[in-house]
Amino acid sequence: MFKRRNPLTALQRLRQFLWPREGWKRATLYLWRRTVRLQGSPHNIALGLAVGGFISANPLLGTHILWAGLIVYFIGGNFLAAVAGTWVGNPFTFPFIWLATYSSGSLIMGGNGRLSELPTLSFGLIIDKPLELFQPVILPMLVGSLPVGLALGVATYYPSLWAIKIYQKRRGFRIEKKRRDLAQRNANKPMNGDAA
Repeated sequence: MFKRRNPLTALQRLRQFLWPREGWKRATLYLWRRTVRLQGSPHNIALGLAVGGFISANPLLGTHILWAGLIVYFIGGNFLAAVAGTWVGNPFTFPFIWLATYSSGSLIMGGNGRLSELPTLSFGLIIDKPLELFQPVILPMLVGSLPVGLALGVATYYPSLWAIKIYQKRRGFRIEKKRRDLAQRNANKPMNGDAA
């Protein structure tokens, strides 16, 4: 019923993922509005968003939603908000997140954290010999994803909590005002017997 008449090709879906047809501003605003309208306490929704932000630092792309669901299951929070929170990591922020996770992971593991230690990467190397990248690249990124993810989670939680509390409070006022107005209109309506 709500499907496209002409389904998108794989290339069109990739393009839509990298650059939404409506633009990033509108897509982000839509996602934010859907998130703050979720049912639940502001803490649960903000915690879900923070879990998603934490997981977006994980370099294992394609597993973010799985990890977010697992963490939300154990510590609580809203799963749908966690899925939305994984968009902290997006095509624009991933390069910065990956550089930060590699640098911090290299420092934690005893390196100097400089990007000059990073081996020369090529698409062929990634496709042909991915296991050779584990020790010099993926492992430092996995280790570094913990402090970077924690920072992203905290940076996501507090502003989200504040914004969701304000939104829910304003929404409650609007609903209460509509209820009062409707009750007042019903009280002012003449009854069927009064009209004669």
